Amino acid sequence: MIIQSRNVWLNEELRPAQIEVIQDKITGIYAYDEKDTDIDYGELWILPGFIDIHTHGWNKADSNKPVIEDFRKWQKHMPYEGVTSFLATTSTQGKEENRKAMEVLKNLIEHQGEGAEIMGINVEGNYIDMKRRGAQDKDFIVKPDADELLEYHQLSGNHILTVTCAVEHDEDMQFTKKVSEAGIRVSIGHSDALFSECVSAVEAGATGITHCGNGMRPFHHREPGVFGAALNLNELYAEVIGDGIHVHFETAHLIGMMKGKDKLILVTDSAEQKDDPDYAKYNTIGAFRLEDGTLFGSALYVNKGVDNLHRQAHLPLVTCINAATINPARYLGFDDRKGTLEAGKDADIVVCDEYIQLTQVYCKGKTQLQS
Repeated sequence: MIIQSRNVWLNEELRPAQIEVIQDKITGIYAYDEKDTDIDYGELWILPGFIDIHTHGWNKADSNKPVIEDFRKWQKHMPYEGVTSFLATTSTQGKEENRKAMEVLKNLIEHQGEGAEIMGINVEGNYIDMKRRGAQDKDFIVKPDADELLEYHQLSGNHILTVTCAVEHDEDMQFTKKVSEAGIRVSIGHSDALFSECVSAVEAGATGITHCGNGMRPFHHREPGVFGAALNLNELYAEVIGDGIHVHFETAHLIGMMKGKDKLILVTDSAEQKDDPDYAKYNTIGAFRLEDGTLFGSALYVNKGVDNLHRQAHLPLVTCINAATINPARYLGFDDRKGTLEAGKDADIVVCDEYIQLTQVYCKGKTQLQS
């Protein structure tokens, strides 16, 4: 199959081109009109498939208590956000619940369903700060425990790719060092750490910031804290929830301009209540709140988040597209097969207009959106 458009995202710009797809791979990029075309998308944009590395669930599918049937529906839904791959993200719960979740998630990852690919697991829970816990369950917060996490990692089939840690509770940064050496990325989050503690964590191997601006010590002119570390330490990738609710769009602009086109990652942090009709009446602001007003997850669609970062947060287009494509792929180490439109990579492709409204999505070469 050969598709083409006058606006294909290649080398960080839109240009006329053709994409050849054979089975599940991109096998060639050619000049516009060079070969016979199966589908001509005209002026529509052709982008790499979007990647959401921080999403807890959708419409009753819950990574903490994964049910295979619910996850299969979730995988089929994700292309309707432009998402072609994602991480199932857990939050704070008891040890037995974590163990059970890891075993089910292992099965889901190793036996993929239709739709978006579950690339692995993001562990957001347990090793966080009580003060900065947000909506997470205070009864199961524990000090960072590398042996415990590596047990979960083994149960998951070694599919844990990233973990959130309040690094101020990581004694001598032993947790960060040990799990980083095991190939798990440490993301600083739900943390009251000082700037100096974040520096120590980066030196020990930390590479990310969990939903920058949320669940962390804020910036102060005499103590930059986690927020200051997120913006100033070049080694760190920074997640941002692009709904304008979790962080003001002007704050998202600041984060995006400081991190630049290579280190910003758009996430949804979506909850299982997203698109669940039983919770529709509670979704009055585009996110969900506890009774005390604490935010506990978004209802954001990734394609809308890309457009929000561009049109509402006024970030350069390259920053917005990279934040949903190559940046998460590089952060996770999947950039050899995800994140850009290149020969040899998975045929994960988004076709949309300039407002990122979707026309078609391909997951490994298979069309997903039904007209």
